[in-house]
Amino acid sequence: MALKLYLLASLMVFLLAIGSFLTDPSNPKSRLSSWAFLGLAVALSPITLPNMLIKRMSKPRSSAPIRMSSSRA
Repeated sequence: MALKLYLLASLMVFLLAIGSFLTDPSNPKSRLSSWAFLGLAVALSPITLPNMLIKRMSKPRSSAPIRMSSSRA
């Protein structure tokens, strides 16, 4: 049971981190230290996952109001 939870947390960390990692234009994808850091984050997923989720949830989202047009003639 504990192994399944650890693997699930590791998968979640990997999916959250790889998205940011691949879309960051300032990060060279060929640098070994970048990939090593990503691997370390996945290995320490019980620690890193709660922090990643808190940061992601506390990001302000754009709250642009949705306008509904009413066609009155």
